[in-house]
Amino acid sequence: MKELLLKSKIDKSNLKRILTKVAATNLSRLSEPCFYPAVRKNFHEFLRLCNLTEKDTKEFTKRRWGNRKESRFKVHMDSKTNFYIFLMQYFLLERDQPSFQTMMVFFIIRYYANLMFKQIQFCNPSLFRYALEHLTKTHLFSRERTIPNALYYLSNEMIKKYQRSLREDNLDEISKFIQESRTRISQSVKSFAETYYKASKEGSGITTLPEPPETEEDTYQYQVIEKSTRSVDEVTRKITIYKYIDKNAKEESKKLTRVSYELVELISSGITNTKYSDDVRIILQLFVKDLKNVNVICGKTYYEYVRRLMAIKRTKSTVYFKQRINILLIKVLEDIKFKKRFELLTSQTKSLINLFLAYYLTMTLRNTIC
Repeated sequence: MKELLLKSKIDKSNLKRILTKVAATNLSRLSEPCFYPAVRKNFHEFLRLCNLTEKDTKEFTKRRWGNRKESRFKVHMDSKTNFYIFLMQYFLLERDQPSFQTMMVFFIIRYYANLMFKQIQFCNPSLFRYALEHLTKTHLFSRERTIPNALYYLSNEMIKKYQRSLREDNLDEISKFIQESRTRISQSVKSFAETYYKASKEGSGITTLPEPPETEEDTYQYQVIEKSTRSVDEVTRKITIYKYIDKNAKEESKKLTRVSYELVELISSGITNTKYSDDVRIILQLFVKDLKNVNVICGKTYYEYVRRLMAIKRTKSTVYFKQRINILLIKVLEDIKFKKRFELLTSQTKSLINLFLAYYLTMTLRNTIC
């Protein structure tokens, strides 16, 4: 690894920019039926940004596994796989955790794309949707609700289990990582393909919506509410993984609450951290779970609805929107070293800061959907 690192001249800023864009775009589009990420072209682009050649990666792979049992295994001797692992290790050495995590997501997406194309080369979108809807509840794609969620979940699992080994260049563990990551995706893809081909054989497919709406307006509302549920994970990823800041949501939320410019900037940038992923997701899920009308999100009643959620004083629920907003706010304030100053503020000012965060997160979701 050291030899390849010394030979490389990595354009880190551009590498990070393109990697983030590629991972985000593919994750977003994986919600589309029959979408297989075209990741082959990225290999040569990443090589160029590292000032390396394909020959360099092949020589690196031979050096790494040449005197070990792995040299007999095709999956371990794949030069692209080893190059992407090298990039993970590079980001770890640079103490760049977000880029390491993004590289892991890309790594998992690549395996998914290769295995899916191998299993279902000619894909029918209707059959694809039908198969996804009829997987067993324990199937990874079903349990995590979408394919992007499933791949993101797997990447986090691999990070938890193998990050230290990757940093330390532990070849025994890296070997296990290659095998396990590919095997787990392969199992999910194969069982999905079985459901797909079974549906094809039986002539099944999705041609109508379940419980179809009766009017055009109902149809529109049904589609937007369905989209809002899917968009929760998309917006969570945008904010916490890809560090997206919705400038329009930030400015409007600031005007509505009159929170200081300094604090608005600190909070909106502070929540762009992967450790807040679960908090953001829970908040947005709580926001959309009881929606029955599209106007609640996209119409004028949106503002009243958020204020009503933030005005609740008593509830039988153990987990609720206002509570989770405050929990996330305190976490962020602690991290940005603002909590002590926050505690000295009046109750009204504290409430407005909580309201700002509520507006900002839900408005980012609103701007994504409407």
